[in-house]
Amino acid sequence: MRAIGFSTGALAKGDFREGIKLQVVHPGLRAIELSALRDHELASLSLAVSSLDVRAFQYVSVHAPSKLSTVSEDAVLEQLSRLPSGWPLVVHPELIGDESRWEALGPRLCLENMDGRKTTGRTVVEMRELLRRFPEAGFCLDLGHARQVDPTMATAVRMVREFGPRLRQLHVSEVGEGGKHLPLSVLAIYAFQLVAPLIPETCPVIIESVVPANAIESESRKIAALFAVEHDRFRSLDTARAIAG
Repeated sequence: MRAIGFSTGALAKGDFREGIKLQVVHPGLRAIELSALRDHELASLSLAVSSLDVRAFQYVSVHAPSKLSTVSEDAVLEQLSRLPSGWPLVVHPELIGDESRWEALGPRLCLENMDGRKTTGRTVVEMRELLRRFPEAGFCLDLGHARQVDPTMATAVRMVREFGPRLRQLHVSEVGEGGKHLPLSVLAIYAFQLVAPLIPETCPVIIESVVPANAIESESRKIAALFAVEHDRFRSLDTARAIAG
């Protein structure tokens, strides 16, 4: 059974403890990503890690800061080093300055494809070069980013086919104006049906849809259904509508 769960940042911006608390009451959620998307959040997370109870989750990852505003690259790397060695570290390529130091993270490093606002990691060519430079790194496929860059989903399909052996986890949400992560619409589900059958059952799904606590169950059911459907060769709007409820 596929492990599915939320990024803590999607449920409780800037409060990873609350993000954990909101998920543990849902036994069907067996994956979690601890978000430190703003750089000042990482120090708190790294200091608190020994006191966090994440035993309910089969899969745990950490999202590193998306950019550096208040701390140095050295400080970020030092704080990441305090985290358990079994937790993948999801990183936006633009965060990386000193490549040799990030390469030292080995297979813990998990590079994410980007949306159109970024300068790299958006296309198959750009991700291929990044993964070449970090030969031990894993890959986090963000379906919302991929759809924003290429609404046909051809880029996402090519990424799965080429980088599939290095696929560590999925990010799933709708990406709206300004890069906002939103609940899945019928059209997003329709698009994601092209990719869902290609994702191995062992690949965890991290939901980045920003939803209130009372919508956790409905959004997670929607995404579980998307990856559980036996898809035909062609997408179906009727299936997408049924999944969206």
